[in-house]
Amino acid sequence: MGGCIQARKAYPCKEVNTLFDKAFFTQRVGERAGMLYRVACGYLMGEADRQDAVQQALLRAWERRHTLRNPAAFDSWVVRIVINECRNIQRAQARVIPVAQLPEDGREDPDRWVRDAVDTLPEGQRLCVLLHYIEGLPTQEVARILRLRHSTVRGRLSQARKALRLELADDKEDAS
Repeated sequence: MGGCIQARKAYPCKEVNTLFDKAFFTQRVGERAGMLYRVACGYLMGEADRQDAVQQALLRAWERRHTLRNPAAFDSWVVRIVINECRNIQRAQARVIPVAQLPEDGREDPDRWVRDAVDTLPEGQRLCVLLHYIEGLPTQEVARILRLRHSTVRGRLSQARKALRLELADDKEDAS
């Protein structure tokens, strides 16, 4: 049997077989947990929803790990699952009447104004900013994860930078 071609059969390829190993999968996901959570932050506003999305995505990834054909694509595969879970939660929330948000604990986050500015961006720009600037992924990888053309990602990043400059300049003037 040739190496690593079919997703559901036993793999002679060692890299794919290790994905089936619970310890290896746990370690690999643990190294990327922060990134997965930040991707969820780009889609969802509620803390509990973000955690639910990541947890559900990891469960789905574990259950469907045998469908991953290329171990090198593990990161983008898991990020894509998180994005899909976030969209599932958004669809479910659209059918629910929102309840007033409870105030968070009284601690002030010094970077809160930057996060608030990023949160005002449209979803497409916000995700590109999170994946490229926060996670440090190259624009080609961001394009692959979001299933966009490379030029579209670069355009969204440019638009986001302009919008953030305006937003942060307005915040600076308001604080003065």
